[in-house]
Amino acid sequence: MEKINMECEICGNDEFIVLKKKEFDKYCYYLVKCSNCGNIKELEDKIKLSQAKLIVSREDKSESKMINLDYNETYKVGDTIEIDGETLRITKIETPKSVNKALGKDIKYLWTKSLSSDKKVGISINDRNKTYSIYLLTPPDFEFEVDKIYKINEGLFKIKKIKTERGEAKKAKALDIKRIYGEPVKYGKNVVDLTNYLKDIKR
Repeated sequence: MEKINMECEICGNDEFIVLKKKEFDKYCYYLVKCSNCGNIKELEDKIKLSQAKLIVSREDKSESKMINLDYNETYKVGDTIEIDGETLRITKIETPKSVNKALGKDIKYLWTKSLSSDKKVGISINDRNKTYSIYLLTPPDFEFEVDKIYKINEGLFKIKKIKTERGEAKKAKALDIKRIYGEPVKYGKNVVDLTNYLKDIKR
């Protein structure tokens, strides 16, 4: 049963069941019924819509919901889209097989990361005796760099390795980072203070 996500002006429900659908060259005609109160209405869209499941990753949590995609628009991994006022970066597309790009009509699952919420970044600091795990919440476009000196509270450390979803990198934005590895240092120039982003420290 095909459904369309839109708000019902009578009861506020956000799901309509498609009773009738006619596709034309540049638009679609829909007869839809609210799945909650039964409100029936006609719609004419200048674009054809296709439904897909959207998975949004925020920090270490994820949310999924059904959305409408432009039937003939091409979506690519790495592109950004706006959904309900939130900016999302596409990280994976399934049709159901995994592809780098696809038309909206072929997409079943769209995996994304939020660019509108902070990103949780894990840092492992090894002082030869112990490894300390530090967790930060930074803007998604905050950039980290290998060999650069950073400060948390009164401690300094140098980044030795940055692990991203595509492998190791010399420089990366928080959004793309899986883990950062560092070592303590006693002094440094042009130190970047991360204290305000500190979430938790586990030893």
